[in-house]
Amino acid sequence: MTDRERHGSIASPEFEPYETIVIYKVSSTFPTDKGIERLSAERHFMSRITETQDQVRDVAWMHYVAGLTQAEIAKRRGLSRMKVHRLVQAALDQGIVRIFVNQVSSDCVELETKLMKRYGLSSCIVAPDTGLTHSMAGTMPVVASAGAFYLYGRLENTEPKIIGIGSGRTMAEVVRQLPSIRRPKVEFISTTGDFAALSAANPFEVINILMEKTGGGGYAFTAPLIVDTPEDRELFLRQRSVCKSREKLAEADFIFAGIGHIGPGSFFSSFGLLTEAEMAELNGQGAVADLVGNPIDEEGRFVENGIASRMLGLQRSVLRESETIVICSGTEKWRAARSALRSGCLNGFITSQSLAKRLLAEPA
Repeated sequence: MTDRERHGSIASPEFEPYETIVIYKVSSTFPTDKGIERLSAERHFMSRITETQDQVRDVAWMHYVAGLTQAEIAKRRGLSRMKVHRLVQAALDQGIVRIFVNQVSSDCVELETKLMKRYGLSSCIVAPDTGLTHSMAGTMPVVASAGAFYLYGRLENTEPKIIGIGSGRTMAEVVRQLPSIRRPKVEFISTTGDFAALSAANPFEVINILMEKTGGGGYAFTAPLIVDTPEDRELFLRQRSVCKSREKLAEADFIFAGIGHIGPGSFFSSFGLLTEAEMAELNGQGAVADLVGNPIDEEGRFVENGIASRMLGLQRSVLRESETIVICSGTEKWRAARSALRSGCLNGFITSQSLAKRLLAEPA
């Protein structure tokens, strides 16, 4: 499927009646000059709903400051070319180009370009640091906002689509920040098995929130993420509901997931998914990251045995062949992020300014 076929052009989007949708916040001041007042009723309506102030500023910055073409912006942000053209025009109509340029550093676009070149990515979003700690807790809100910004852009096209969705703390925050958008033709498929602990990061909860916000359909693995034996894994994989979810994932338009790290503070330890002995086993195998239910080592290679043989994650063939976008926050996860980038499975990457800088400071 080509980019044109996947993203297409927007045809009469069915947007909910919002006043303003703020996702990737740069400035909360809505322009009130006479240029806005002279807009036609139709353009004013579209400006308020589909062309959010954050999207307009983001695209204006990339086009007028970074010098990217509209086609390059469309690919990087997951938008249609028609949408990017309208956003560029809106920036001119609303007179906000100067304001946006003055308030946002071009450093993030430069980091995006360097990461794309180094790791062969087709899209990248680097969210600016907010002055808080560079840990996962400190950077997650703004990175999740960037992730919601990206996912919202991919949902603007009203064509039916299947989206594989990961779980975990960052993805839970992404879907929480995603504005509601009526998309009943979209299906969301969980990429991994379930956690035992009930939390917002649980795959079932992530899928349920997306269904509520879009009116779309959803499928989840009716199995644990980690089972007791390889034989148990094979048994679950033969279940009809699991087979249906995996078949759907093989047809997904794209995969959107987080990156888990192996070690203290990881979701494995936070949700009690592994014992200390099992964590030690993973470390002994050289695993540093979890990529959609698949442990990978420092070089981005899949770990083959042990815990890996008991995990119900995304099929590796699907991971290699699908368009896969991952989101990651926190400089403590730099090894996990680099491992995922080295795997060669990623098409897009969403991260924070501090983590981007750390990755680029380390050997590729």
